[in-house]
Amino acid sequence: MPETFFLFDTVTISNFALADCLDLLAERYGDRLALTVEVLDEIANGVTLGYDQLRKIEQLVEANIFIQVTLTWQERQTFRDILRQLDSGESSCLAVAHHRKGIVATDDQAARAYCENLVIPFTGTVGILKACCLEKYITPEKADCILNRMGNNGFYSPIKKLTDLL
Repeated sequence: MPETFFLFDTVTISNFALADCLDLLAERYGDRLALTVEVLDEIANGVTLGYDQLRKIEQLVEANIFIQVTLTWQERQTFRDILRQLDSGESSCLAVAHHRKGIVATDDQAARAYCENLVIPFTGTVGILKACCLEKYITPEKADCILNRMGNNGFYSPIKKLTDLL
């Protein structure tokens, strides 16, 4: 795995898939974006529930654009401990990040609190969009448009416009 990698939980990667902007993540992160098998299982469940846009995530993993991560035995033990408080996708991301020094991408407040306790760096959907603007992958206006599409697909954002943060 790359020296710096990002473990995306199901909700965060889904926000980008449902807003039809996985290409932005592929461009910015490429093979530094990792998805655990547990997250991919949750994605598969979303596809079976009718969220066909999530298939693109699976295609990017199959094409080796995004990394698929399987937990080691030691990570599984940590996963089991975290699983008492978080779902399997988030728990797997935190377990891998804790042992392999990754960064977690999650919008879940409980997962973020757990990251703070384990001293795991984290970001979320808004932080990713902001970074994409600052690094000139997209304009602030494009970020606002993406954030709006995410909101139309059920994402609750603490802010309405990225341009307010920049």
